[in-house]
Amino acid sequence: MKLFLNEKKTELFIKTSLWNSIIEVFLKEKNIDMSSYLVSIKIKNQTLFIKTNNPLINSELNLFYDKIVSSFKNKIKNIDLENYDFDIKFI
Repeated sequence: MKLFLNEKKTELFIKTSLWNSIIEVFLKEKNIDMSSYLVSIKIKNQTLFIKTNNPLINSELNLFYDKIVSSFKNKIKNIDLENYDFDIKFI
């Protein structure tokens, strides 16, 4: 089932999907709850910036980049995005 959302709701859905993907991957792989380490997710053009409160967490996120992206893509396939190509950066 495809979801048809306006621009603001689509942006919110993208952010929450990425946030949840990160949390799910870390719970599964390392049994760590990442909620307290994530600060924000910003969208600028086709880049998603994930801000954390610890530089070591950024390196951990890079290690699981492929799994996070895979989980994220599975979540956003339910909304009507035409060829949404994104890049994820950890800051």
